[in-house]
Amino acid sequence: MVQLTHNFKRALHPMGPKIIFSYGMTKCGSTLAFELARTALELSGFAQPIMPPEAIGLNKRINFARHLNEKQIACLEDIAYDLGHPIVIKTHTRPDPAVIDMINRGKAVVHATYRDPREMALSMMDHGQRSRLAGRAAFSEIATIDDAVFNIHGQIDSLTQWLYRKNCLPIFYHDLAFRMPLMAQRIMHNVMVDGPVGPVKRHVLKKRFTQFNKGVKKRYRTEMTKADQDRIRKEFPNFFRLLIRNRMFLPQDGRPILPEGTLLTKTRGDTSSALP
Repeated sequence: MVQLTHNFKRALHPMGPKIIFSYGMTKCGSTLAFELARTALELSGFAQPIMPPEAIGLNKRINFARHLNEKQIACLEDIAYDLGHPIVIKTHTRPDPAVIDMINRGKAVVHATYRDPREMALSMMDHGQRSRLAGRAAFSEIATIDDAVFNIHGQIDSLTQWLYRKNCLPIFYHDLAFRMPLMAQRIMHNVMVDGPVGPVKRHVLKKRFTQFNKGVKKRYRTEMTKADQDRIRKEFPNFFRLLIRNRMFLPQDGRPILPEGTLLTKTRGDTSSALP
């Protein structure tokens, strides 16, 4: 992970030594959200060093975690305490019990990115095709819309586990990609960093790797049949209603975004396709 150097004097962060979990469904701009958060902190003088393997596993470029146990959470808390300011950790998995406990104890905050499932399906199939041609494993099993929908079921199940928690900022891909100044400001507010959005946005877009794909608004309108569009909407009715259509009315005061047990899909389906 390329780290910014600066000459700032050691500053106190209003959040103190906490962990910021940057969760994202795949192909939803989660890397962009992560980079906005950690760059905002770095530009304000709060370094984001690579965490050691005993905290999040072996990572060479960014602070990315899969599952975390109590020992790893204790290690992260110790490192954050020593630094004296927040550390941003990216993940694609649902919160483990130790992570939930950390959030409940007020030692962590969250932002969670999500996207229209129709756009997710197309982006996943794009990635799958590239992987099969290159002989890579990532998304290689995603060849059809049915493959993508099966996987999205599991990912939505993971997303809800984050949205049930307090102090979680929801980030919709369309707003992040096409209303970036607004969402960057919200991310900066979530990590308690003041200052102009412009320098943060410019640095991320020019210096960071954000896994940009096509960046086309509502591409499903021209790349997906009307029948497939309709059946995906019917499969995830509450996802579209609560998290997309009514997203401007979601809680902004730290309360959980969804009451625990809220179902975003037509059926629970098989969530074994969620990322490990």
